[in-house]
Amino acid sequence: MNLKSAESAINGAWLTGFVIGALTLIQTGVLVFFSGGGQLKVTVAAFVSVVILFTLSYGVLRRNRVCAVLLAVYFVLQVAGMAASWIRSGTTPVGVLLYFLAMSLCLNGARGAFAYHRGSQLKAESL
Repeated sequence: MNLKSAESAINGAWLTGFVIGALTLIQTGVLVFFSGGGQLKVTVAAFVSVVILFTLSYGVLRRNRVCAVLLAVYFVLQVAGMAASWIRSGTTPVGVLLYFLAMSLCLNGARGAFAYHRGSQLKAESL
């Protein structure tokens, strides 16, 4: 993977995390607004999820390999949880395709972060 495609993969990953975080934030806001507060545990968990997504997305934007791997792991766990729910209940979970696409983009972003650092290190050594 060259530097240009690595940067493209990184951009796809951080944008994915940001968009999913924004959608989760909007969904949580609507839930809180229209349900009169909802359950406190669910609301806090959703806001913690949004903070995690935004933080990891910012880390990926800064080309941090650890954040890229953690963001990919986050989406792998989300898809695994949805798959387990799917098997257990027999009904397709809402958003499984979206999260599968996000997982794919974030795995590619983690790959891009490592390729970016390897490429920039080789470029620095050749100078």
